[in-house]
Amino acid sequence: MEVARLGGWERDLESGELWWSERARELLGIGPDVAPSRAAFLERVHPDDREHVRKVLAEADRAGSGGEFGYRVLTHDGETRYLHNRFHPETDANGRMRWVGTIQDVTGRERIARELERKSAYLLAIVNHLPQGISVFDETLHLQYWNAGFADVLGLPPDVLRRDTPFDELIRVPAQRGEYGPGDPAEHVRHRRELALRFQAHRFERTRPNGRTHLVAGEPLFIDGKVAGFITTYTDITERKHAEAEIEHLAHHDMLTGLANRFALDARLQQSLADARRNGYGLAVLFLDLDRFKHINDSLGHPVGDELLKQVAERLRATVREADIVARQGGDEFVVVAQGAGEGMDAAHVAEKILARLSTPYHVDGSELHTTPSIGIAMFPEDGEDAAELLRNADTAMYHAKTLGRANYQFYTESMNRKATERLNLERKLRQALRHGEFELWYQPQLSAAGGRITGVEALARWHHPEDGPIPPARFIPLAEETGLIVPLGHWVLHEACRQARAWMDEGLAPLRISVNLSARQLMHAGLADAIAEALADSRLPAGLLELEITESAVMERPDDATEVLQGLKRLGVRLAIDDFGTGYSSLSYLKLFPLDHLKIDRSFVSDIEHDANDAAIVAAAVSLAHSLGLSVIAEGVESAEQVARLAGLGCDELQGYHFSRPLPAGLLVDWLRVRQDAAPREWPPSGG
Repeated sequence: MEVARLGGWERDLESGELWWSERARELLGIGPDVAPSRAAFLERVHPDDREHVRKVLAEADRAGSGGEFGYRVLTHDGETRYLHNRFHPETDANGRMRWVGTIQDVTGRERIARELERKSAYLLAIVNHLPQGISVFDETLHLQYWNAGFADVLGLPPDVLRRDTPFDELIRVPAQRGEYGPGDPAEHVRHRRELALRFQAHRFERTRPNGRTHLVAGEPLFIDGKVAGFITTYTDITERKHAEAEIEHLAHHDMLTGLANRFALDARLQQSLADARRNGYGLAVLFLDLDRFKHINDSLGHPVGDELLKQVAERLRATVREADIVARQGGDEFVVVAQGAGEGMDAAHVAEKILARLSTPYHVDGSELHTTPSIGIAMFPEDGEDAAELLRNADTAMYHAKTLGRANYQFYTESMNRKATERLNLERKLRQALRHGEFELWYQPQLSAAGGRITGVEALARWHHPEDGPIPPARFIPLAEETGLIVPLGHWVLHEACRQARAWMDEGLAPLRISVNLSARQLMHAGLADAIAEALADSRLPAGLLELEITESAVMERPDDATEVLQGLKRLGVRLAIDDFGTGYSSLSYLKLFPLDHLKIDRSFVSDIEHDANDAAIVAAAVSLAHSLGLSVIAEGVESAEQVARLAGLGCDELQGYHFSRPLPAGLLVDWLRVRQDAAPREWPPSGG
């Protein structure tokens, strides 16, 4: 859009001589054959405006000052043209005074003003109360109208706004482009044209120096079929921009810790791999899992667990370099991508720093908490070519670190991958076995140390896979614990053991105490008591014939909670035993609070008791402690007559082991029991099993 051309004129104040430029004559509609004069000028002024123009000129003559005035002229084709005169006094080189003035065609803006005047006051009141800023500019982008919201949106003092203010004084160039001064007309013109082009594109965004962002939308205003100006709206979209930025942030960041999330990790890791390939360097992917975090989260509550995760995230950020990627994979799992770690030693150095930093105590809500990371490391390109493979292999290495005792780091190897694949296959088969009923219970007898009377049996889960054959408990029980499948498996064991014990009674066998093992996960499961009560009710087994064996480490992991759970189980009428006694870290102050009936000495103290005086002393102390607490003692893992004699001599109440019988299926155990009941040994301890 062109900036309108101005007409020029001069008047000698002494002689009254008048001069008009060609553009002035054109605007006034006065041909070149008419001599310049005030009379000729007034003749062209619209009759309704002449008196006003005469008064303005007369006052200027009297005061000898400049001024400005608007008026109308009639064109030769009968149209009305609106003009605006500005003039000021000057002194020439000869000391003569003169007026120097300009004539501007303001037809467009005047038509806009009159168009607006025709609008109803009601409509203008509505516009004035809109939250958006609204303004009207003429064709030269000078302000003609604005509503109350206009100054608020732009953050301008109301007294700054005036009619004919240029648009580019209201909407400044963004700070990064710099501001231009009043003595820079070329930049003014260039910027004015740029703004006009933007108006023709209808809308653009502008950020003010105060940080507020506005959407500026311009629409042409047509009068008599011609563009006479622009109607503009200014909408403050700062909050919307902030919300969009927040949504964008949440899409790529973990809500709790602020770290990159899985989506962002995948994208950034792929980019890092592309850079590594292009530049020929390596990188390391470290997969971290917090040891015993579930225990902290379950015992102290999720708010404490969440705060701990936040502190872990902060430590991770502070430990690695700014260029490294730190992400939360989910739960208590984190991933660090060490850029440029081309050798294992580089990655090991990063892992050692993380291990040391994350292993120091944490303080949450006045409590000191302890956790350590298990870290798996996969190297590019040695351990994988893409993001998914590297993450999978680092995860495999992390699980290997877990199996080696936690609080360490391990590099990925192919053998780990084979073990991980085997583990996944075994887990799949374990789930199928639970659905298809592939488990059965075998039973190992327990006998009194004095006389060899049968006192009970321990129920032990056995798995015979239809294709792989027997799978030992040492393989599937730890996996069931880790995956949580121990809970449904344990429920099945409870029901089946109670059912079988009742079936033996119905067959005429003497009532037998039946022992069932409970894992740490089962012990803290909310539905344990209900499952036990249901198993007893369904089987009609007297509660006193069911004994639950809990490992020492399971009850001492959360002793206060364990005490409450055990007391609840005891109220059901069942018997309770501590298994593997001596291998954990029992506190005697807690042990005396547990409502126990049996203390079971671990086989590790029995295997060499006839030769190792230390083992004998430990067993003797355990027996003495148990008896002082009113508990009976059973020793497991008995494999010889010498061990039988030694344990009986130390005061053990019951014995269990291969010396008497291996675990047997239910049918074979019945035969064993009947033979044992019909033919008691002539001597005790017996010489054979």
